[in-house]
Amino acid sequence: METSQAPTAEVTFLFTDVEGSTRLAERFPDQAAEILARHQACIADAVGRHGGRVFEEVGDAAYAAFDDPVEAILAAIELASDLAAGDWGEVGRLRVRAALDTGSVQRRGARFFGPPLFRAARILGLAHGGETLISDTVLSGASGRLPEDLRPRDLGTHRLRDITEPVQVYQLLHSTRGSPPVSGPPTRAGKSPKEAGSDDGPIRVMLVDDHLVVRRGLKGFLELLRDIEIVGEAADGEGAVALADRLQPDVILMDLMMPKMDGITAIGEIKRAHPGIEIVAVTSFIEEQKVTSALEAGASGYLLKDADGDEVATAIRAAFAGEVHLDAKVARMLAERFRARKLEEPVEPLTDREGEVLGQLAQGASNKEIAYRLGITERTARTHVSNILGKLSLASRTQAALWAVEHGLGS
Repeated sequence: METSQAPTAEVTFLFTDVEGSTRLAERFPDQAAEILARHQACIADAVGRHGGRVFEEVGDAAYAAFDDPVEAILAAIELASDLAAGDWGEVGRLRVRAALDTGSVQRRGARFFGPPLFRAARILGLAHGGETLISDTVLSGASGRLPEDLRPRDLGTHRLRDITEPVQVYQLLHSTRGSPPVSGPPTRAGKSPKEAGSDDGPIRVMLVDDHLVVRRGLKGFLELLRDIEIVGEAADGEGAVALADRLQPDVILMDLMMPKMDGITAIGEIKRAHPGIEIVAVTSFIEEQKVTSALEAGASGYLLKDADGDEVATAIRAAFAGEVHLDAKVARMLAERFRARKLEEPVEPLTDREGEVLGQLAQGASNKEIAYRLGITERTARTHVSNILGKLSLASRTQAALWAVEHGLGS
């Protein structure tokens, strides 16, 4: 008896799920079911508006099919926008990840069978919360028809588990990733509206360490805290730079001794590209040169690996608030170094205004913030900072801030 061949079709699949859904259910047991139901409704609406169909839902995951890859892309963009605009109560925000793949599948009734389903699932595993990833087949099918405000970022070729051929993966960058400007006093460059007082969910933290057991230990503790969310991990400096560019976390915990690229070099590269990302350096021992280099590269904190979990959390919160948190031993070492240099009084005394500016530096203020707080222009603030460094024979704003704290000007 012959078996009829199931019809085949070219289909684009959109797979989504909620990052940290298990943690969400544990932290908000009374609201989790309603939140996930609303999330699924948002998906159904976005998919339906673009001619797609949700063919399966499992927990926090949804799977949709489209005849046109462009419509699938537009649905993914609108979904991200809808979820970002939603009021999710105590949860703060939902971090949904999405993946798209196009290919030929067999269709039997409402079910699909074929490699694109497996590729979409594996690509979803590469995504972090808030990201939409697409395969080269999706990009090829949408060639010449993408909206002008959408840009695919090439994430390279990936060998996916159980998939024979490597897959070229792209991240969709679109306007919904941006944040609206915040009115009122200027905030530090690149920071989210949360810093200006809005409640936009937990502090997004990235872990960088070449030892998996260290990352697991930190993640295990920090994930228990309501105000901190681990959004990504990297095992070396090169990976940290690339992942920070993709995720743009609020705070990074950065090991200094790693292969490929050391932590100090990675700190400098990340701060140059993303000044608003705060970085806390973490290492196993105190070495004055490394401490100084890390702070001058842009680190806003320095911890030893024997720090307890509460101190790590304190350093993360301090960095996010624009403050400098140093391990007590590190702070003592720096204080002794300044005393040894006999910088109690500068050779040329600071003016009253320079003293005010130095006090602002001790609080981690940028030139723009100094200008706003003191009622001067940003250019004047920059001139005062330059004069302060010259009079105190210091090389950086960080050294000036430490000098100010040591001399009681940071309160």
